[in-house]
Amino acid sequence: MNRKYLVDTTTREYICVALKKGQEWIPNNQDSLPGFMDSRTNKNVADFELVTGEFSDNNFFEKWIRNGTNYLAK
Repeated sequence: MNRKYLVDTTTREYICVALKKGQEWIPNNQDSLPGFMDSRTNKNVADFELVTGEFSDNNFFEKWIRNGTNYLAK
C-alpha cells in the first residue's frame, strides 16, 4: 500500500497523512496533524522544513522506521 508521509528530518518523527486506495488518496490522521505540527520543537528555526513523500510500506520502513523514527503510523 502506498502512503503519503510528513517527516521531520531533525527528530526523525513522522505522520502518515494519506492512504492510496485504488487510484484515490484518502486523508488519514487529519485529527492528529495539528498536534504533530505544533509539537515540532524546531518549527521556529529559519530553515525548518518537513520532508513529504509517497512511499510503499517497505520503502518507508527501510528509509525511516529502521533508522529511528517514532511518532505515529496508522
